[in-house]
Amino acid sequence: MKNNMDTKQRILSASLELFASKGYAGTSMNDIISKVGISKGSVYWHFKSKEEIFVKVLTDSYREWIELVNSELKNLSDPIEKLRKYGRLFIATVDMPVWRISPETYWNEFGEENQKILDECFSLDDNIIMGIFEEAIAEGMLTFDNAERLTWIYISSLEGMFEKVIISYKNEDGMMEKHEKYAMAAIDMFLETITK
Repeated sequence: MKNNMDTKQRILSASLELFASKGYAGTSMNDIISKVGISKGSVYWHFKSKEEIFVKVLTDSYREWIELVNSELKNLSDPIEKLRKYGRLFIATVDMPVWRISPETYWNEFGEENQKILDECFSLDDNIIMGIFEEAIAEGMLTFDNAERLTWIYISSLEGMFEKVIISYKNEDGMMEKHEKYAMAAIDMFLETITK
């Protein structure tokens, strides 16, 4: 059984590297088979399709992100500081594998079951942030009282800023540090704007 788990993990590790460097559409099952160095039958023994491999790679990587978020937020009691920490963490983790492959979900179509898995995966952030906004509203800390709207605005803003940072990261254009600083300042400005 250990050998089967090792093979499965090797498939996932190789696939993560390929998806991160070549994209989902640019990676074929033959690429994965070649990278792992096993037979086609061995890959299909563990996974039905490239899509299934991608979804597993993404959900595993996303779980690592959520574990990091939870560990970083667990010792903070102030909701505003939790939001600040989340935002800074989001921007500062540009090199995490999940961020190199998650954009693939925006422009590739997945089967209904796999799309549902991906949607549930991505809603984990929304749930964490909405819970923090609800906590801040309950404590009377905010000038706005709609946690759902605040969550959408905050996460959408972070994603937009993150896009600038990740493009600089990928292009190695020397602008990443500058974009990170701007993003950190924007996080502070947003939180100051909504805080009483």
